[in-house]
Amino acid sequence: MRRLVTACAVLLLAGSAASAEDGPRFLNRTGQTIVKMYLAAAGTKNWGVDQCKNDDEGMVDHNERMTLVGVKSGRYDIKLSEQGGRTCLAKNIELKEGAQFVVRDTDLTECSK
Repeated sequence: MRRLVTACAVLLLAGSAASAEDGPRFLNRTGQTIVKMYLAAAGTKNWGVDQCKNDDEGMVDHNERMTLVGVKSGRYDIKLSEQGGRTCLAKNIELKEGAQFVVRDTDLTECSK
């Protein structure tokens, strides 16, 4: 019985740790370092918090991944600011909890400096 209780406690703790990291995972294929990243439900301008603050370095280099925090599955517009000062949108991107999504240069629109 003691083993069963211990095993259940271990599984419960493992599940809690895994769920904290089950947000969508961003893979930066833009060719630039991303220093700010905001999400809004597709078609809106209700930008959330800067997701780059969740990265250890506060930025996402080309070909680097970052897990998003507090983001549920759905379609989003993404506002990205590059290290060089340019800001662009990637519109109507599908994000799924626990799955990776990629943003490439070809996804970026409405860029300005």
